[in-house]
Amino acid sequence: MNIHKKTLIQLLINAMKKFDVMQDIVFTKKDDQYAGMNRFEIVNYSLCIKEYLETLGLRKNSDLAIISENRVEWIITDLACMLSQNRTVPIYASLTPESIKYILNDCKAEIIFVSTGLQLDKILSIRNECPDLKYIISFNSFERANIKEHIISFRDIFCDKTKLSKNELLEKIEIISDGVNDDDVLTNIYTSGTTGVPKGVMLTHKNIYSNLVSFPEVLHIDEKEIFLSYLPYSHIYERTAGYYLPFFWGSKIYYAQSIDTIALQMTEVKPTIIITVPRLLDKIYNKLMKTSAEMPEGYKKKIFNWGLNVARTEWNNKDSVKWKLANKLVFQKIREKTGGKLNLFASGGGALNRAVGEFFDGIGIITLEGYGLTETSPVVAVNRVDRNKYGTVGIPMRGVSVKIADDGEILVKGDTVMKGYYNQPAETAEAIKDGWFHTGDIGEFDSDGCLKITDRKKSLFKSSGGKYIAPTHIEELVSTLPYVDQVIVIGNERMYVTALIVPDTNELKSLAKTLKVNLEFESDLFTSPIILKQIEKDINEVQKNLASFEKIRKFNLLQTPFTIEGGEITPTQKIKRKYVEEKYKHIIDNMYHKV
Repeated sequence: MNIHKKTLIQLLINAMKKFDVMQDIVFTKKDDQYAGMNRFEIVNYSLCIKEYLETLGLRKNSDLAIISENRVEWIITDLACMLSQNRTVPIYASLTPESIKYILNDCKAEIIFVSTGLQLDKILSIRNECPDLKYIISFNSFERANIKEHIISFRDIFCDKTKLSKNELLEKIEIISDGVNDDDVLTNIYTSGTTGVPKGVMLTHKNIYSNLVSFPEVLHIDEKEIFLSYLPYSHIYERTAGYYLPFFWGSKIYYAQSIDTIALQMTEVKPTIIITVPRLLDKIYNKLMKTSAEMPEGYKKKIFNWGLNVARTEWNNKDSVKWKLANKLVFQKIREKTGGKLNLFASGGGALNRAVGEFFDGIGIITLEGYGLTETSPVVAVNRVDRNKYGTVGIPMRGVSVKIADDGEILVKGDTVMKGYYNQPAETAEAIKDGWFHTGDIGEFDSDGCLKITDRKKSLFKSSGGKYIAPTHIEELVSTLPYVDQVIVIGNERMYVTALIVPDTNELKSLAKTLKVNLEFESDLFTSPIILKQIEKDINEVQKNLASFEKIRKFNLLQTPFTIEGGEITPTQKIKRKYVEEKYKHIIDNMYHKV
């Protein structure tokens, strides 16, 4: 056996030898209780699925799709694919049948694992248009007689299997490990892409292993850590940092039922780490600001507001008397609402607002922002607990080389860079040149060696006056307004910058109440001159430090949110700029034609 193999199976072997395999590590909420499953059961079940896949005559290195929310069956299936030397193809549960069909046909998946009846119905609606798809394996049990003969029940596969002992398990896995190589493709992940059709990103064992083994230098985790998982495993960020990392390093994983239940579940689970995207942090921040605004006048409100101000101004000075007093009077109570043990947010998948990051640090919860891509397995750079600089994504991970091209594009090299795009040699050659992966992002290193992302290369646009404008920064500023849910900035080859804003209706109602605006219909929220005037004033305030040519001159409120189903956003919540600009062309043109 080669113990120096850079594979995830080797990490599994290491974990089984180091930790108590009988201790529950993955927890699911059922009927107000958290049901746990231990590593011993999970690995046994994975071997049962592996053996069943072999009875189906599946050839090695086949693509097996999973369309499911986060659940323990996802982990079992993923490990089973790993042990049977097949590749997982994770599919976002939010995708439409048409998008799913494209992925299944592109990778020629013979088997798909589905979770709920909703996902099953999607697959059944396209099954006849997917010639390679032979088997559907369902995590949930179904009693619908008309389809039962087509579906294999996940639980039936392993219910009657005899469990192996720990030593027998290890022996089996070590034998399997001998046949798995570092450069074998572990997973084929279809990027949701803001432009063009999805591309399958082939990540090898070594790609993800290399990223994982440098993580402990960033997050010092062990058996005492508790992760609350809410981002989908279809996203390589959550899969690596929120599943592989705790699973192989001995921490516990609790599943959030949805983003809406996180507030309640934080108090139940008492997590120490949450892998997140900035959107959740913005929501928590805005909720705290709203709590402040709605408190009745009096000394409690004064103390609370004073504490919030201390969090903003003294976040980097926790030895001060002022911070210690605010911690005792205000911050401890806020942290209790997160369970009281939350030490760290790891933020990625989008730009973190610097003021929000500093604020959370100020109340005693460190927020580490990082940067990565599916093609880099995923983390390229991240801040460290002892070297955290808000407004940057930190320093590169160990083993990852980063340089800035002449045009400002971020280039990445190292063992974490993908093997290539599935069946797309031309696209692969375009993306990887001389070993350097071209990210499509624009950035720079500051004087401390920290990487700053300034925009997407394809997002940059030039005004008709010849000025280059980075829309992401402007969008971040506008997104800090509590009633702004989604925003896209427009201005390519235009005389000035405009924006389409999707407001949070409830927050807009609160604004109307504050402004004492009487509305006959809810739709009047979007057209009231008083409300629009206040929004214009607020936008001007948040963009006061921008250059005049960067400032939003006009905006339009949209009543319909951008959705995955509507085609405006990707499953990772990134706005498809070109699609939105085409869809709302009449509204955009109107903002320029009006005098």
